[in-house]
Amino acid sequence: MLVERLIENGRTGQPIFIEYILSLFPEYTRAYVFRMIKKAEDNGELKKFARGVYFIPEKSYFGSSSLTSSMVAENKYVTNGDSVYGVYSGLTLLNQFSVSSQVPNVVEIVTNNEATRKRVVDIDGMKFVIRKSRFEITKENYSYYSLLQLFLELGINPNLDDFAKQRIKEYMAEKNIDQNKLIKYAMVFPAQTLKNLIGSEVIG
Repeated sequence: MLVERLIENGRTGQPIFIEYILSLFPEYTRAYVFRMIKKAEDNGELKKFARGVYFIPEKSYFGSSSLTSSMVAENKYVTNGDSVYGVYSGLTLLNQFSVSSQVPNVVEIVTNNEATRKRVVDIDGMKFVIRKSRFEITKENYSYYSLLQLFLELGINPNLDDFAKQRIKEYMAEKNIDQNKLIKYAMVFPAQTLKNLIGSEVIG
């Protein structure tokens, strides 16, 4: 019954968090739901990836499917495919906009799903830096947040070459970024963010 309900709710091929499983069975006690989870594990229908994280194994030519720490982090802190509640930051974000080619040792994320200013979380041995968002990130505004986070990451001595500027302009066109909205959202960020944005000459 447990796995069937998870499949009905489209949870194949992605991380399944214990909180979500409990929410699917409000008619049962926590103890009973945990017994169902244990039974599904014993039957091989459900596998545990890390503490509080499960997945439904799918068999293919290459063997049974699994998860990665990055998949779990993205699903928990960035997007589940339907909703968006976070954006990448740090070197990961700089790489996305061709501002840097350095490989990040730790992936950084800004998300609605964090209550503290900054926290390091460990997911199956891989560390992630998680920060609380400055305003609520949604599917409608995540592109604005990503841009502003980028200009915040540039610091007090921004150095954008022509290739990076072109990449940013293309992103703005692709996401239909409204410059007035962008400046309005920038008011929530440190003043250096707007200064970097205007100085970059990608708007105006």
